[in-house]
Amino acid sequence: MKKLMKLCMLCLSIFTLSCEKNPAAYTLPNETVNAPVLTSAKVQTVKVNGKWRLYKDGQVYYVRGAAANQFYDKIDDYGGNTFRTYSTNDSTQKTLDLAKANGLSVMMGIWVNRERDGFNYNDPVAVKAQLDRIKEEVMRFKDHPAVLIWCIGNEAESMYTNLKLWDAVGEIAKMIHEIDPNHPTSVALAGVDPVRIKDMMQRAPDVDILSINTYAPQMPTNLGNIQAAGWTKPYMVSEYGPRGAQSMAPEPTRVLPWGGIVEQTSTEKAVIYQQVYKDWIYGNVNNGCIGSYVFVWGYQMHGDVVNWYGTHDRKGRTNATVDALQFSWTGQYPSNRAPVITSRNDMLMNGKRPEDIVKVKKSSKNIATVTASDPDGDPLTYEWVVMLEGTSAADGGFPPGIPGLIETQNSKNINFTAPASPGEYRLYVFVYDNHNKVASACVPFLVE
Repeated sequence: MKKLMKLCMLCLSIFTLSCEKNPAAYTLPNETVNAPVLTSAKVQTVKVNGKWRLYKDGQVYYVRGAAANQFYDKIDDYGGNTFRTYSTNDSTQKTLDLAKANGLSVMMGIWVNRERDGFNYNDPVAVKAQLDRIKEEVMRFKDHPAVLIWCIGNEAESMYTNLKLWDAVGEIAKMIHEIDPNHPTSVALAGVDPVRIKDMMQRAPDVDILSINTYAPQMPTNLGNIQAAGWTKPYMVSEYGPRGAQSMAPEPTRVLPWGGIVEQTSTEKAVIYQQVYKDWIYGNVNNGCIGSYVFVWGYQMHGDVVNWYGTHDRKGRTNATVDALQFSWTGQYPSNRAPVITSRNDMLMNGKRPEDIVKVKKSSKNIATVTASDPDGDPLTYEWVVMLEGTSAADGGFPPGIPGLIETQNSKNINFTAPASPGEYRLYVFVYDNHNKVASACVPFLVE
């Protein structure tokens, strides 16, 4: 843990002070001498000089991707080249067309039913119906020029017991190879369990790429676990980001007595994204890692915390994570950077930090303050919001908050009234510059 904190502090100093170009650190080595001649309109994994590479249309294609909920058409503005979906639906054709129009590719998500949701892999009729449904989906979209990879399921093995899941996955991968030889197959797993990888390898040998959804601070162990499983094909990190809201036990000071959890500032989160990419994604480019998909592009409710993951607010303003991603993907920060709230200790409620267990009486008078800055010297404006824990807008974005509590907006120091009803709440501050960028911080608190 101490080592991770030191790494985060190092990355923070790089993130906040450095604006230099560094493209050499983020480009693939020149391998044209021994590169194979490949057919255009085809995606495939190839070993070049003993290193796995993904090829698209005859060219090396390192996956600089996003698990996108919104703002798909903005990914390429920051150096991304692909996004992933999780299933096909009535919007898939439109999504693929949008990707093509913006020079992007799509890792096509195929929904595979999960045992934890009641699906029975001992039922041959249900398994056959799933296979037939997926075959129709592949047939419908396989010739679209934006298709990159077929991802067979997302965390379908989560809480499973029946190994016949992998038999079904194997049949799906085999079927895809038969009807679409132009695009490889992958499976997105929840974490990197060597036992599960071994089971998949044995029962689903037609899977071409291992995809893993994994979050800090587990990232340093990924490669070792993959190698321990005996996986010899390429892999991708199909979701990554800061520690998940449901896995806070290793950081007990961030778990409050009533169950609320302390959120990092947008700046702290960005440092983690940049570190993860540098050290454990691109850092393993010659160890089988052919790229990644950041979680989550846009915004999304995560557990009970609406702002835990995300690169944008509902109005499309970008936070520091997008700056970090642009540097990761291109080697250069944007010309204008997001505002900075260096640490969650830079936001105080009644003089207390988020970890200090903030409790107040209902309808009581309170104060809060935040310390923010802007790397470009832009003027800053402030918006404060009190929200009930576990609430969100209909689209999973940030809710409007409880009206009438904040006495005066647009200040780094505020007075506000606590809600009249007991319960768990969060006080958020959003700090905006005049270039459509935002920083955020929050203090969870209990009303008694």
